Amino acid sequence: MRCLYVLYDPACGLCTYIRGWLQRQNAYLPLRLVAAGSPEARQMFPTLGTHELAVVADTGQAWIGDHAWIMCLWALRDYRVWSIRLARPSLLPFARQAFASVSRNRDALSQLLGLRSESEVQDRLREVMLPPCPVDLS
Repeated sequence: MRCLYVLYDPACGLCTYIRGWLQRQNAYLPLRLVAAGSPEARQMFPTLGTHELAVVADTGQAWIGDHAWIMCLWALRDYRVWSIRLARPSLLPFARQAFASVSRNRDALSQLLGLRSESEVQDRLREVMLPPCPVDLS
């Protein structure tokens, strides 16, 4: 395994924030973040139709939901030990419950934390009227 593709929801503020967080982390292998439903995602993973976090290895292995989140942590230098602990049979039910709770409430969490999705930021920027640049031909 040489890289992981992480499919995230670009319409979710929390997902967009986590994408940025993942990009800032030191990783053992590259994480290629792909917006779910994008032309790139449809071309690369035409049979993967999920609204949950999904991770696909360059080897073809795939993980969905809580297992995908554990794989993201596994790829990160500072969190691999946590991923191994969370994947143990004694802790996996709690990791699954925590991920499901966050996933179910991600819209509310995004609003509460003031996190904007990519599309919300684009829409807001489209509304900004900028004065034309003065042309100096001297």
